[in-house]
Amino acid sequence: MQNMASYKSQIKGELEASFKVEYQKISEKVTNNMDKLDCYVAIGQLVDLVKDKHAMLYEVRPDYTLDDALDSNFVKQYQVSEDFKNFPTVDIDLEALRLRLESKPVNDIEGIYNVGSSMEVGVYRTEKADSLVAVMLTSKLGVWAPGQIFMYLTATELPNRYDITAYGQVHKNLLSYKAHLVSNGILMSNVTKEGLKENFVHVDKKAHEAYKLHTLNDNVQYIWLNSFSRFGNADKRDALVKQIKNELNAENLIVDLRNNGGGASKISLPIVKAIRKSGVKVFVLTNFDSGSNAEQTTVRLKNIKSTVHLGQTTYGAIAYGLNYGYTYTSPSGFFSFTPTDMRFNHFLKYEVTGVAPDITLSPDSDWIQQTIDYINTQRL
Repeated sequence: MQNMASYKSQIKGELEASFKVEYQKISEKVTNNMDKLDCYVAIGQLVDLVKDKHAMLYEVRPDYTLDDALDSNFVKQYQVSEDFKNFPTVDIDLEALRLRLESKPVNDIEGIYNVGSSMEVGVYRTEKADSLVAVMLTSKLGVWAPGQIFMYLTATELPNRYDITAYGQVHKNLLSYKAHLVSNGILMSNVTKEGLKENFVHVDKKAHEAYKLHTLNDNVQYIWLNSFSRFGNADKRDALVKQIKNELNAENLIVDLRNNGGGASKISLPIVKAIRKSGVKVFVLTNFDSGSNAEQTTVRLKNIKSTVHLGQTTYGAIAYGLNYGYTYTSPSGFFSFTPTDMRFNHFLKYEVTGVAPDITLSPDSDWIQQTIDYINTQRL
């Protein structure tokens, strides 16, 4: 951790002294006999002293697969294991909890959530005002049992942001999410409120629709960029740049970066450069799943004078990155840590908090249509 660029650029002077004090406190608290969850949280407190959402601390996965979790013979053996029997569980009446949570409105963090199509969890406040727990109600995966804890959430100073310690949906290994946005009935992209009828925050498109210039009307064209991964996108990038040069003829261009988890600048920069050269008015869309290089691209597009940023704040993992992706296992063998090895310090002010939009869009209707409506109001 101390070799990371994020540590070296942030933890110095008085902060370095404070870090050493915190390290000493945490190291004295951690013992060989403590609970694995408590140990993970304690180590996480040390990691969180550096603003770097790319740096990852997580529990090592057990060696079973999703197919195993769906296999009745494996499940039967797993359910008699110590890992299953000792898994953290709540001691409350789940039916009474369900009845209490069913009436919670979509915009209340408390309530019943669907985890994909496999599980159902209830999120409720504990006796601490800033603390919530998500507990398993039903699961098609036999590795889970009703009453087992799915995640712990603690409110932060940022509106609707929570520090989350969760268990992986298949492997039940400990994971953490710093300053995670929970709003509009969406806890995570695949963990949504039971009463949420339609999810307009995320993109409902197939991957093959990305990297193509679409004409929406005489005045507006549209591009959805779903990823800037180096793998498989170079040819699509070149084809799109050619389209922008030859076919971008509307006055306004919507650049949709929703669900784009990032990638490489060598994919995104030529696209930004082509858009800048075109001279059109740019309207960039993001949601909380827009991260890393997608956030950098958002800022670069916003540096074009006429650009308007709409939608939802971005993820906040923008100032650092992973190139080599080395992972180190703790001496206990329980935890892994993947440090960052890339630095983009000019984006540091957006780290953790994300890039906030100029215009926040409503979760209740299609975001592309809302953007078109906004464009039309600017023409009046």
